[in-house]
Amino acid sequence: MWVAEFFHVLIGILWIGLLYFFNLVQVQSMPKMTEAGAAKAYTQIILPKALFFFRHAALWTVITGIIYYVLGMRSGTIQGIPSWEIHMGMVLGIIMMLNVWILIWPNQKKIIAGELEGDALAKAKRTAFLASRTNAWLSLPMLVGMVAANHGGLGF
Repeated sequence: MWVAEFFHVLIGILWIGLLYFFNLVQVQSMPKMTEAGAAKAYTQIILPKALFFFRHAALWTVITGIIYYVLGMRSGTIQGIPSWEIHMGMVLGIIMMLNVWILIWPNQKKIIAGELEGDALAKAKRTAFLASRTNAWLSLPMLVGMVAANHGGLGF
């Protein structure tokens, strides 16, 4: 069971780290990179690999979390399972993963491939941005819920 927990935490750190990178670093840097002529190289070389790890880390964080939860429920050995805090964290994590696979990735894929122009490009960028920013905000209560579940709950 500790293997599922280990991978859930490790992959979750990768996912949330990339989420914060995209929201705190990339969004702020892209205008400057565009001015410097570096945006195309970044979006063609670094961004596809980062998005690959981002979307797969989202998926595998949810999968390993569900495995860890099910194993914990069966054995009854994990503190905080079941609790409303862990369920809140799980629901928010699943919503965030769905945002990655349904809104962020499809739009980013079209943007990177250069398939869009004009209003369609602006709409795809805005949709991906808003979904990513939503995930950044949802990550805060998600993390609070998941940590609180193993540390006495929010009412401690």
